[in-house]
Amino acid sequence: MELKIPKDKAIEILEKRKNEIGLSGFEPQVWKHTTEDNLKEIFGKLDFKWTQISGISFSSPYSEVSSSVFEKGKLQAKKYLDSYIEQISEFTEIQNSLVEEKERFFEQENKNLKSRLIEVISSSNKNLKDWNELLSGINAKNIEIKKLRENTVQLNEITVNKLLGLIKNLPIGQTIGLLTVLFGIIGFSYWLGTTIKENSFLKSEYELQTKINELDFDKQKLDNNLFKLKTENNNLKQQIEKLDNKKVNTNTNK
Repeated sequence: MELKIPKDKAIEILEKRKNEIGLSGFEPQVWKHTTEDNLKEIFGKLDFKWTQISGISFSSPYSEVSSSVFEKGKLQAKKYLDSYIEQISEFTEIQNSLVEEKERFFEQENKNLKSRLIEVISSSNKNLKDWNELLSGINAKNIEIKKLRENTVQLNEITVNKLLGLIKNLPIGQTIGLLTVLFGIIGFSYWLGTTIKENSFLKSEYELQTKINELDFDKQKLDNNLFKLKTENNNLKQQIEKLDNKKVNTNTNK
């Protein structure tokens, strides 16, 4: 059963029709047509309650029983109207109960989704914090590598300039002798220093590069997780909006 008009208005109309039955100027045919139209308006034409009213007989071709038929018809009409009013009251009570149950369900679902959204946002913030810390670590390592490379090159340039400054103003003989000794010392020192430095630097650079690769890999994983979390956030927001819209529609229908 579905009401086409509000409950209170429907009951008011049926009560009015019922009261008319007891009036002294009661006209059965006019009353039947009016009541049939009211029932179609309240329940719809496909409900067919109006056919019950249409089937009530208020008159008889036999005069000796016409009075009893008239009274029986009025009694039958009142019972029909009472049953319709009772059905409307019970139906609306059930409908209100279902609406309240749906509202409670939607409210709980809304709370659950909001709670889940808070958890996801919290997790996203933590992942963003971890990602920023890792990014800071990568930047710090890159700065260290840059400084190491720059300082190594700068040190070689300063050493050559100093050597050139020392021998610039010496006599040719002393210069040749000094250069011979210096080149011997420098050659041996350079070979020894280069060997030690290369071994040490390559090991340090390899370790740094390995750490950078690991940090890049972790950063990529965090980027992927962040994208998934953002997608999940959007899905949860859409679900909350749908629930809010359903709740608004339910309250409107109620």
